[in-house]
Amino acid sequence: MMSNGTQEIARVRQARCILERMRGRLLRPTFDSLQSSAADLNLAVECLRQLDVSLRSPIWQALTRQRIETEVVSLRRAIQSVEELLRNAGKFYAGLARLMEPDAAPANYTAAGASGAPVHVDFGRHDAAPKSVMVHG
Repeated sequence: MMSNGTQEIARVRQARCILERMRGRLLRPTFDSLQSSAADLNLAVECLRQLDVSLRSPIWQALTRQRIETEVVSLRRAIQSVEELLRNAGKFYAGLARLMEPDAAPANYTAAGASGAPVHVDFGRHDAAPKSVMVHG
């Protein structure tokens, strides 16, 4: 029995819908949205595996083939969008992690990056003991 392509088109649409749902969550990336996106991605991959198996056997008629190709083009766009959002979410969280890590620079470092001696500043009172001021970078 030759398929009319309805199941195949439905599988591509399902994968695209899953990716579009991921895209919506990734527009405001959180750790939870990244974690749930992994499960959604597995569902989309399974849809495409099933599609791959069914597309191997029958000979597709021109109209059905065109409908499937149209869906696949839309799927590609969704994949590219999600891929870019995932890449940018990764960059964002990597940058945030760098900002949140403790400063490894020693106190009293110079412009050259080497540790220097504390700077003593005379505040104009000659009868008072000199005061030290430490500048942290």
